[in-house]
Amino acid sequence: MILLTSCSNEPQPLLKVGANQWPGYEPMFLARKIGLYDQHKIKLVELPSATESIHLLQIGALDAAALTLDETLLAVQHNTALSIILIFDISDGADVLLAKPNIKNLHDLKGKRIGVESSAVGATMLFSALKHAKLKESDIKVVYLTVDEHVSAYKEGLVDAVVTFEPAATALSKQGAHVLFNSHMIPNHIIDVLAVRTEQLERQGANIQLLVDGYYRAREFMRKQPEQAIHLIAPRLNLTPAETVNAFHGLKLPSLTENKALFSGNPSIFDKSSISVLSMLKQAGLIKKSDIDISQLQNSHFIKASRL
Repeated sequence: MILLTSCSNEPQPLLKVGANQWPGYEPMFLARKIGLYDQHKIKLVELPSATESIHLLQIGALDAAALTLDETLLAVQHNTALSIILIFDISDGADVLLAKPNIKNLHDLKGKRIGVESSAVGATMLFSALKHAKLKESDIKVVYLTVDEHVSAYKEGLVDAVVTFEPAATALSKQGAHVLFNSHMIPNHIIDVLAVRTEQLERQGANIQLLVDGYYRAREFMRKQPEQAIHLIAPRLNLTPAETVNAFHGLKLPSLTENKALFSGNPSIFDKSSISVLSMLKQAGLIKKSDIDISQLQNSHFIKASRL
């Protein structure tokens, strides 16, 4: 908290953006690495899990956070006014349920201990996997773990399977875990976004635009100098360059043009995905609030204003 509040005496607002380790968020950190962010205007706060990001966002210690769409909806349910201004990525196999070698299929999970983060994306993956297996939550034993605990819990035999993502997925694969289910099987349901506290859109508008512009300049750097970009990204993920390349394979990273298209129309493609994800969360019993206005969730001003 000292880290987050130490800048309160700055002469101008400092945009504090939280994010956990995830390949789709890495272009932001690459932007910082190659000097695209003024440290007096933008502070990227590295956190161990999305659970922590949501908590700090809710209490106002963060101005924005990199979250999944379902995590954002869960935060909105708890009366945190948020606006989604950018889509980082669409998970197409990067989120996985990994299991011990002796667990051959989804139905073999019956009676087993499954580690999962107590977040919306973890619940979405688990709910979907159980639905595919025709199992109920009462058929398994849920062990709640933050993502930084996934590898150690598996190594210590505390769980038989884990709902996780990169870079933990690579570390677990090295321990013999194999994929039983992934986000490719639930297309367009796990979408990573940049969620900003709505109250900050006007107050920190200039810094938010710098954040978005820097992100897309870093994406352009990745396109033009892919090898150098991967070598800069790999250390933060604790992966080798080759593993880092593989970590991006299950992700679709929309370009600036594609982001604009996803946010265009009424309803937009993003609105339709949001409605579908909200419906799934309600089916899973995670969201009970009936008055979440999907049409007010997105704000395309900053991507439309970006000229790169």
